[in-house]
Amino acid sequence: MRERMLTSWGRFSAEHPGLIIIGIIILMAAAMFSASRLEMKMRWSDLLPLEDPMVQEFDKIQKDYIGTSNSIIVVIGPQQQMKDFADEIVPKIEPLKEYVERVDHKIEEDFIESHGLMLSKTKDLGKMVDNRLFSDLNLAGFLTHTNDNFEDIYIGDDESLSDKEKEDNAIRSLDGIEFWIETMTKLIDDEKTEDSLVAEMLLVGDPYFISPDKRMLMIMIEPNFDITDIEAAVASTDTIQSIIDNTLAKYQSITAGLTGTIPLARDEMVYAEKDMGITSIVAFALVMLLFIFSFRMVTAPILAGLTLIISILLASGTIALFIGSLNIMTSMFAVILIGLGIDFSIHIISLYFERRAIGDNVSRAIEHTLSRSGSGIITGGLTTAIAFLTLMISQTRGIKEMGLVLGVGILSVMITTLLLLPALLVTRERIIDWRARRSAKPAKMPRPVEFAFLGKSGTIIKNKPKTTLGLAILMSIVMLLFALNAEFDYNYLNMEPEGIPSVALQDSMLVAFDMSPDFVMVTTSTVEEARRISRKAKKLQSVSMVESISNYLPSQAEQAERLPLIKQLRNQLINESAEEYLDAANITEFIKQLERLDMNIYELGQMAFIGGQDKVDSKCNRMIGDPETGGEESKIIKLIDLINAKPRLAASALNNFQKDFRPKFQKMALGMADTSILTVDNLPADIKDRYLNNAEDKFLVTIFPKEQVWDYEFLGRFNEQMQRISEKITGTPPLMLRLVELIGQDGKTASLLAIVVVLLLLWLDFRKLRLAFIAMMPLVFGAIWMIGLLTILGLPLTIVNVMALPMIIGIGIDDGVHLVHRYRVEGWDKTRTVLGSTGRAILLTSLTTMAGFGSLLLAKYRGFGSLGSLLVLGVAACFITSILFLPSLINLLFKKNGAAAE
Repeated sequence: MRERMLTSWGRFSAEHPGLIIIGIIILMAAAMFSASRLEMKMRWSDLLPLEDPMVQEFDKIQKDYIGTSNSIIVVIGPQQQMKDFADEIVPKIEPLKEYVERVDHKIEEDFIESHGLMLSKTKDLGKMVDNRLFSDLNLAGFLTHTNDNFEDIYIGDDESLSDKEKEDNAIRSLDGIEFWIETMTKLIDDEKTEDSLVAEMLLVGDPYFISPDKRMLMIMIEPNFDITDIEAAVASTDTIQSIIDNTLAKYQSITAGLTGTIPLARDEMVYAEKDMGITSIVAFALVMLLFIFSFRMVTAPILAGLTLIISILLASGTIALFIGSLNIMTSMFAVILIGLGIDFSIHIISLYFERRAIGDNVSRAIEHTLSRSGSGIITGGLTTAIAFLTLMISQTRGIKEMGLVLGVGILSVMITTLLLLPALLVTRERIIDWRARRSAKPAKMPRPVEFAFLGKSGTIIKNKPKTTLGLAILMSIVMLLFALNAEFDYNYLNMEPEGIPSVALQDSMLVAFDMSPDFVMVTTSTVEEARRISRKAKKLQSVSMVESISNYLPSQAEQAERLPLIKQLRNQLINESAEEYLDAANITEFIKQLERLDMNIYELGQMAFIGGQDKVDSKCNRMIGDPETGGEESKIIKLIDLINAKPRLAASALNNFQKDFRPKFQKMALGMADTSILTVDNLPADIKDRYLNNAEDKFLVTIFPKEQVWDYEFLGRFNEQMQRISEKITGTPPLMLRLVELIGQDGKTASLLAIVVVLLLLWLDFRKLRLAFIAMMPLVFGAIWMIGLLTILGLPLTIVNVMALPMIIGIGIDDGVHLVHRYRVEGWDKTRTVLGSTGRAILLTSLTTMAGFGSLLLAKYRGFGSLGSLLVLGVAACFITSILFLPSLINLLFKKNGAAAE
């Protein structure tokens, strides 16, 4: 039945090629219109199922809170130049109202300068009161009370550095003390200094978003668009980068670049689009070159290439009817279809020119070609397409859409090739005949490359099937042992283009700030719930920072506890001691307090070293020197030595400083001691906008991990901790973990279903279950060889190339199908003939497919490269195992020829 239909179509193609070509052109025009609507979406969350609660929550947060996306300018260099750069560039970016909602490079100074004491812990306020911290603002008295308070808060409290928030507070306190010490040293040395900032540094700390080692600074840019608006993401990133580049021209000692979710989305889109174009062109060129070399002709391969291009256009138009966008997994479908789709043309052209070479006329050659190779093409195309389409049972949207795109794509290419290529070959022959008649020279038939070693291999396998099968099994066992030790790289950043700043700067931020920019989010209905979640998260060692409205809004009970303490501190400030000046005689007490401060910082450094708080330890070492290495001298001891060397000059300089310091410190501290009660309603709008949704009925809590979340062990532990805090948690880390888990589940389920469906199809096609199993042998052993070869080459499985595992079912089944079909036609003892003819076609299809997939190795996006590597290995493995296993089995199982074997 199928052979008769194919023969009839061959006859129609030979008689009416023009009608077929016109019909295809009309379909192509419609497909191009349909394909123009396809969009690109490169978010990882787009790969997950829409009905997943975590995905739904993530999408809802993305829409309700614009601040969940960001651009971050990371500046590296000398401290003062970084701050100058930040102060200059922020006013240049703020006017970009088309893209920018707000720009922050400092903490909320205005709010803290009004309510700083109300935001302090009740315990710390109590110690400040007990130690009379604000009762004497003369240098000697203030330093004495600072030491008392320092010892009470840090040295006398084993829990003083128990979490990241306390570490950051300790560093902020040390920043203020360090700036104070450096300022006094510079004043005695008669150096230029910003002594007016001492009060701010002591009370607030460094206001800039700067790393503890003062080598990196961040500028946070909040967009006014959703991250799904990829055009705005690209335009805003390019515009801001241009401003950075222009501003950097006057700062020779610093570097600056963009990272964050918006620049990363921009880079993914830009590089993916470039990769799609470059790899598709390279794949097509390599396939054409191999085709031309193998068949030693130009026109027929060009016709095959034209058929392939038209097939992909028709496939694109068809795909656009089902889905409106391509994701990170389906964006490379054209390269995959080039690699797979050319197979159909190779089988047709290979057999067609065989028939022409032995004397068949055009009509007979086309009919014979379609009747003999058409069945294999249809069976191979259907099994490949159905193997892909079974992926649609997956929960993962990415795998589901990939199955649909590749399944529909393969069917489109197969049908287009069967319809169009015979008509094009007939048209070619007519043109050649017309030219030959005009020149009175007979047309020469091309002689394709024979690959004689395949026929010789067939003879060896026929004569020694047990030996070749045993060798194949032994090699498969070795490959299995390697495959069982395959490694998995869970770090999705390793899939991004290598060397791009948006990825490299994320790694630098992690080192500098002990904070991963890949955060998790949760929404709450009340401030109290946000406060509860924030407290739980801050206690975890895996958490670096928690952003919540509760950071700016203590509970009413807490405010009631703190209010009397704040009033006592206000009284201390108002009634502080009268001014007392230092002189050569009483400066000794000031020196003793400096020595005490030096020792206190040393003890804090030791506590931090023992407790593993490296940033605090490093900060202490920079201030007082590293006792282990004997590096820089203590800044405090340097000040002491300076005072001892010139006491009168030092006393005079310090007294002048004190005159300016006392009133400024008093004024600022009184401002921070505001006794008004804080509520959501009286919070500044810029704070509320970051944590409240548009309806003002939900509060956002953002939790930043302390370590690299793409360490799978840490990711699993961190996600488990977040789930215990709230079941509504979402964000990149939990979504990626969910994606990995679903891909694992879907891959197993879809692969098993694909194998069963393909087996049933082959059983229906061959009418014998034994033949169906034989045809599947290259697929089964090819998959083992593929993973084994990957491991031998030292390459890991990744979140992207793991997609090749279910894909290889669709790809690898073709070889076995074509060989079994040809054996059934030629006879079971015709191994030399089968391998010499169909084996040659399979080798060519494997080489061209490998060339197509190999073009992915040129992609900047490393995920595509990892996918290309595994697909190339898979195709090679399936070809080798098809040549070794299948003929050996057939020669062992079928001793007799053709009809008897059937």
